[in-house]
Amino acid sequence: MRMNNKLLILPNIYLLPLIFLVYTNQLYANEPSELGFLYKQVIDAPKNKSYNDAIGKVIAVKDKYKGDQQSLFAINQPLTTLYSYVGQYEKAISFPTDEPLISEDLIENLSPISAVEKILTMSKETQIVMINEAHHIALHRTLTTSLLQKLWSGGYRYLAIETLSKRDVDINIRGYAIERSGTYSNEPVYAEMIRTAKKLGYQIITYDDSSGSEREKVAAKKIYNASFSINKNAKVIIHCGYSHILEKNIKDNRIWLANELANLTGVNPLTISQTNLMESKTLEFENPIYNKILNKFNPKKPIILTDNLGGVWSTMPGQHDVDVVWPRTTYTNTRPDWYINNHDLISFEGKWCRDKYPCIIEIRRKNELNAIPFDRLRIEEEPNEKVVLRLPLHESIIFGFNAHGEQVFKGPTKNH
Repeated sequence: MRMNNKLLILPNIYLLPLIFLVYTNQLYANEPSELGFLYKQVIDAPKNKSYNDAIGKVIAVKDKYKGDQQSLFAINQPLTTLYSYVGQYEKAISFPTDEPLISEDLIENLSPISAVEKILTMSKETQIVMINEAHHIALHRTLTTSLLQKLWSGGYRYLAIETLSKRDVDINIRGYAIERSGTYSNEPVYAEMIRTAKKLGYQIITYDDSSGSEREKVAAKKIYNASFSINKNAKVIIHCGYSHILEKNIKDNRIWLANELANLTGVNPLTISQTNLMESKTLEFENPIYNKILNKFNPKKPIILTDNLGGVWSTMPGQHDVDVVWPRTTYTNTRPDWYINNHDLISFEGKWCRDKYPCIIEIRRKNELNAIPFDRLRIEEEPNEKVVLRLPLHESIIFGFNAHGEQVFKGPTKNH
């Protein structure tokens, strides 16, 4: 595939992750090497703790493409995903979002309702609930996590997760994610979503290990075989990325996972998007309707908009059922409030990094040191303000790693 010394040109955010589904060495076989390993950094960084090196390498590529917005659009995805891995969530929300054309008049007669409560009500009318995410926005995983207990009470017993790898055959026995479990599951919020599901009793379904034109069909068949073929009354939650929730695709002839599942099961899935109306660190990257919704309704929790008959509003009617709109993130001691609220916290100490920066700090459960950390944070330079990390309920260990992923500190958390 020859791309004239450019990254893939992908004007629609729904299509962007597709550049990462083909092994990058093949995808960029005829391209400069720095363009060929962008997503490889996302895959390799968790294996050898090389987050700092990986971020530096992607930034170096980005610097070479200053002024080339099409290339920067593609470079930003692996970069912001890496930032999410290391707890730099504010830097992660610096990615352009798609802008479906929406008339401002359409929201004038709408009212906000709790996203969680409305989804729970709508989930009773189906057997499949599909929730998408932007892979660089860890916040999106908290919606699925917040629904797990109540959907379990409604009979849902399966959680199908896009990012998981078939290499991890023991995840349902072990009950938590480890490094080889998948790609995005190396991010702590994603890992906690999996852990929460297993504690409740969900059967985790790994389904996405194909590529090319058969990817969606193969994925649908795997979900079906692991659930509906066993119990025709099964109820399944699917947590996936971007356009896999599309029930109809008006842009091209591609059939996505939601459509494949509907054809295979006869079930009309509830399809929930979080990726059309997203917060960004740079306002020019946001869909302008997002800010108008916030100004009009001032939500404190994720909302869904409804009309006076109770019908839900979608930015892409006929393609997905409903959009979830999140309030803007607020921060305390450099960390997002949604991330640290309701957790015990510990203040960062320079000795964890041996006072050398940048460094990576991880908080791990003492009895599950192979699990994905409960918290991970990259400290770029000596902080001039208080920085906190969150702690799990049980005993935990602090690990410090230098810029090259070498362990420089290990010790128990004092208040545990």
